[in-house]
Amino acid sequence: MLAQEFGPERDQAMAGPLGLFVTVFLVVVTIFLIRGMNKHVRRLNERVAREAAAAEAAARPAEDDTPRT
Repeated sequence: MLAQEFGPERDQAMAGPLGLFVTVFLVVVTIFLIRGMNKHVRRLNERVAREAAAAEAAARPAEDDTPRT
């Protein structure tokens, strides 16, 4: 049986500097996106906690003003 030739030769199949550049670029962009989303989520969590505390503080005096019998 004859071996089938499939694809380019090994020395022609190397990715080269363009492949390295694209890979490094995608990794750097992914890192910046993750950092940006972490900052956004952290600020969002702080804002939600502040709003919940303000709502709780606003609800407390209304409960304390009710007359008890």
